[in-house]
Amino acid sequence: MMPRSPQKRVQIIAPKGFLNEAIAENLYAGNVMTRRKSYTYGDLVPPSPYGHVDASIGKAVASGDVGILPPTISIDQPIQELTIDGVRMVFQNTPGTEAPAEMNTWFPDFRAFWAAENIVGSLHNILTLRGAPVRDALAWSQYINLALYQFGNQADVMFASHSWPRWGKERITEVMRGQRDMYANLNNQVLHLANKGVTINQIHNVYEPPKSLQQQWHSRGYHGSYLHNSRAVIQRYLGFWDLNPATLVPLSPEESAPLYVEMMGGASKVMAKGRDLYAEGKYRLATEILNKLVYAEPDNQEAKDLLADTYEQMGYQFESPSLRHSFLAGAKELRDGVVAVKAAKAGSPDFVRGTSTELFLNYLGIQMESGKAEGMTFKINLSTPDNGEKFVLEMSNATLTTIAGYQAEDADLTVTIDRRELEDVMIGTATLSDKVSSGKAKMEGNPQVLAQLGSTMVMFDNWFEVLPGTKKREALPKPELFQDDATRYEGP
Repeated sequence: MMPRSPQKRVQIIAPKGFLNEAIAENLYAGNVMTRRKSYTYGDLVPPSPYGHVDASIGKAVASGDVGILPPTISIDQPIQELTIDGVRMVFQNTPGTEAPAEMNTWFPDFRAFWAAENIVGSLHNILTLRGAPVRDALAWSQYINLALYQFGNQADVMFASHSWPRWGKERITEVMRGQRDMYANLNNQVLHLANKGVTINQIHNVYEPPKSLQQQWHSRGYHGSYLHNSRAVIQRYLGFWDLNPATLVPLSPEESAPLYVEMMGGASKVMAKGRDLYAEGKYRLATEILNKLVYAEPDNQEAKDLLADTYEQMGYQFESPSLRHSFLAGAKELRDGVVAVKAAKAGSPDFVRGTSTELFLNYLGIQMESGKAEGMTFKINLSTPDNGEKFVLEMSNATLTTIAGYQAEDADLTVTIDRRELEDVMIGTATLSDKVSSGKAKMEGNPQVLAQLGSTMVMFDNWFEVLPGTKKREALPKPELFQDDATRYEGP
């Protein structure tokens, strides 16, 4: 039987900051990212020539639970060499490229270069549509350039996580150079246009990569698209605002749409014009007005069906499956409503065990609903003796904050529990009160503050409504983590 962790047998090598970045991304915004992923990768779209074909640089996204094991070796230097089981490896740290923590690897004895996801068979994502921090296209280009000069002229083969091998120095350096120039051009020319006044709401209709890049298959927008990546570059440097005061604090779509529909003469006129535009193949114009109608009248199924038709036609025209899926998924939900499908979830025991206590406590500050905490003030000391960690959780101004390495002298409650026991609480198989009852945790002070904290927590709905009128409103259940605590501790 395999041990719980393979750390004693297998070295896990990762770039500096990997564990924190990997978990934080999937924890803090994990619920909404999963929902966005359902559009981006076509979880909702049935496989067919008219639906899901593939997921760009992979055929599909896995379902099930996501696990993670902590690295045993961290690559901290820009270039760092290690020998593992007789195999020499030279690691190139590339933070801020395809991921916040990323690295390439050169195998000198095999003359082989592993490009991670930094060099694939397509433009990648400066901003993945599922959601993530915007990546640095210029740094991405510069790291590829370093790899080209340091390893490219020596390599006999280049391979990657999501791409096929390239053989021979000539082909390898050609692809490296093309990918380097692709990211550099995207960064530099988008900023060139921005400095001329082109905004985030115009750039995707203005920026175009050089024809020489468009003619190279590995530089086309097959995975990521130039349409949304150009907007991401401006977002990284300048943010969301296009400098027009009208767009700085705009009405929400459902608030502005009724006015537009009224001024256009009502739903029947919008539908008539929408059908004309659809028949003429002017799908973007049709979408512009039909989207307003659907927001104004979310129960108008005829309008939703026509908007779905336009989304579908637009989706068929995109080279990037991410854009295709987003439009086809929207079309499906407009017709059928929100239908939950099985998707990968970042909540497995392995994932939770890899989550630091501080990340978990920070997440509680996200999961709590501020409006339920008005007037609450308390401090909770948390100590995990088996790993020597200490924390203070403080509720003030309807906000939960965490600081590591401290204990408050005026804490309302002090909780002492080993980290290995706390993991059961984090996973959801036990509550703190269960651990106290079994003698595996100790509480000193006023346990009512734990019930107060529990009363502010909400359970996120993984399948929330994206498009208007596609889901019935339902009350969300209370998170299991604090259910027992909130009812058992009623105060003195």
